[in-house]
Amino acid sequence: MPATQDIKRALARVRAALPAERKVAVARRDVRLGLERISRIVPNQQSWIGLHVGGTNGKGSICALLAGMLKRAGISHGLFISPAIPEPHNGVLVNGRFVNQRMHQLELEDVQAAYRRAASGWTFAVGEDPGDATPFELETAAAFRIFETMKVQYGIVEVGMGGATDATNAMKHKSVTVISKIDLDHQGYLGNTIEEIAKVKAGIMRPNVPCVVDDSNPPNVMQVLMEQAEMVGTKISVSSKAEPLLADLDSERYSLETYERENLLCAALAFQLLFPKLELDVNKLLGSKPYLSGRKERVSVSALTGGTRKQPLLVEGAHNMLGVEALNTHVQAKVRQGREPVTWVMAMSASSTKPFAKMIETLVQPQDNFAFIEYARRPNDPPAVPAEIGRDVVKDVLFDQSQLYDGYPSIGSALQWACEKAGEGPIIVTGSLYMIGEMHQLEGVEAQWKTGTRRPGPSQLWYYTQLAQERALTPEETREFKQARRHWYLSPQRNAVFRSGADGSKPPPRVVPDRIRQEQRTAAGHKKQADECGSAISSIEKVLKGSQGVAAAELAQSIHVLKRRRDEHLRTYNQAMYKTRGHGVDPDRKLLTYDQVFGRSGKANQGQVVSLLHKHGLNEADIGLASTEASAPESAAPEAPQSCPDTTQGAHDKAPQPQPQPGAVPSDRLIERAMIKGRRKS
Repeated sequence: MPATQDIKRALARVRAALPAERKVAVARRDVRLGLERISRIVPNQQSWIGLHVGGTNGKGSICALLAGMLKRAGISHGLFISPAIPEPHNGVLVNGRFVNQRMHQLELEDVQAAYRRAASGWTFAVGEDPGDATPFELETAAAFRIFETMKVQYGIVEVGMGGATDATNAMKHKSVTVISKIDLDHQGYLGNTIEEIAKVKAGIMRPNVPCVVDDSNPPNVMQVLMEQAEMVGTKISVSSKAEPLLADLDSERYSLETYERENLLCAALAFQLLFPKLELDVNKLLGSKPYLSGRKERVSVSALTGGTRKQPLLVEGAHNMLGVEALNTHVQAKVRQGREPVTWVMAMSASSTKPFAKMIETLVQPQDNFAFIEYARRPNDPPAVPAEIGRDVVKDVLFDQSQLYDGYPSIGSALQWACEKAGEGPIIVTGSLYMIGEMHQLEGVEAQWKTGTRRPGPSQLWYYTQLAQERALTPEETREFKQARRHWYLSPQRNAVFRSGADGSKPPPRVVPDRIRQEQRTAAGHKKQADECGSAISSIEKVLKGSQGVAAAELAQSIHVLKRRRDEHLRTYNQAMYKTRGHGVDPDRKLLTYDQVFGRSGKANQGQVVSLLHKHGLNEADIGLASTEASAPESAAPEAPQSCPDTTQGAHDKAPQPQPQPGAVPSDRLIERAMIKGRRKS
């Protein structure tokens, strides 16, 4: 059966073969710089303080280091990086954990709806259509809204492309900016010279907001940055000022490349400027592994290869010339052993300004093995360089054509070939981060740096509670529903046992209802019967080994009957245990009310209406809105589908919008009534 990545790649090739007029709509990447659109959908208020990191190379690593420093200091923070690997929600982290995928999706949907409303007003006021928001603008606005919802103190934000006109520059409150190493990249958008690019990247500076700059930048770049800083009204702090902070670095344990040290200096200086009274232990920081996926990462493929490959792969997202040169320095110093070959797996995104051939020739030597592949392009990803072009460039470098992979250009197939070719020798996967993200989704690939995901929160529990009454949940929704309910149930705010444990008091005695005791007895009886059937099956199987003919057939039939009985007992046992634990298909336990989930009475989606009524001195009865409870009594709750198990929560998360109830008055009409009656009273 073909893998998902292979199907996606086949579809991408079909699209590539479409007629020209249709192919344009498929292949075009939506990159439009500017702050006009994003400024209309980011929250008007920004309670969190921004740390804005730009540059060409190293900005993502600096963000990760800053996040590690804030985490060790016990300061709540959010992190927004791009591109996200491997899924869109993996680009937003809160306190070191990925945000819940459902929460991220809901925020994106809300941002899209908000932009559509804003665009309509814009068109009406100005007379021109602003067009759709770009995917990156939507992701940026969603990240900012998540930071606001989760009430983080600081938000660490990586610039997407450039600086001045990048969507992340819509940030309203910055405490420090950082500019890493600058080089030629994205010339089609930022400028043809390094000075022009530096000027654009300096656009993240703000008056009286300190700016940390990697002083390994060339003099012409430093000159541009200093001129821009003077024009804006701020001062530049060069990264070398942080050298004293690295005085105690254990260089034997943490052997840093030159660029890694510069990134650490930038992050350390930014942290010191923000928190001059806090100490920074760089050894403990590096020991916590504050790194991003795809940056000098060791990835295990033992499961992918069936155990034939024990050594991990080196994965490095070197996607421009500066990154390739840094990778080559590391390979020459730490990886290559004399004339032993290195096996490369590479994919690149297409760019008219990228020195494609030079990048390959910098890394590959004649004795090496080489596989050039393509990644499966997702919406708004840049197109991949065709595999044939990469193979043509490298074939003149290698000694023999047998060193060149000529199979299907997918990451899964290429990794299998590379592992067979290299044995336990070094394998390096490099190039596009989009390809690295695809690699991390392969079954059998185990990442070195693992990051947890925040649990679904109470509003997602409420969302699934409502959804379960409309239709059967999918397996993924069922899993999240279970997790959200479990977390909700074990929350100290909800559970008396955990609540009393937090303050040291004795938990209240728990009264076990007769119904639960009966279920416990039922479960114990069926478990005993199932165990006895299992013992009988084991005994008969031993006898069966030495039996033949009719006796063997009778024994086999007995085993079949006993297994069926055992399964029936286990099924009944599990059902009883589910009810005992409160997880059964019991509508009174599964489908919670609004006030049970959120700990307050009220009807979902009426906060805006009620607040407006109170503003005008009215109440619900004044406009014909009954002040009822948020949901029917538990006895009236509809039965849940059996595929919807229970769930849990995470602290602050996005409340999904429930479906309007039949006969309910729309919110806009309620607001209109309130305003009219308010005027009458005044």
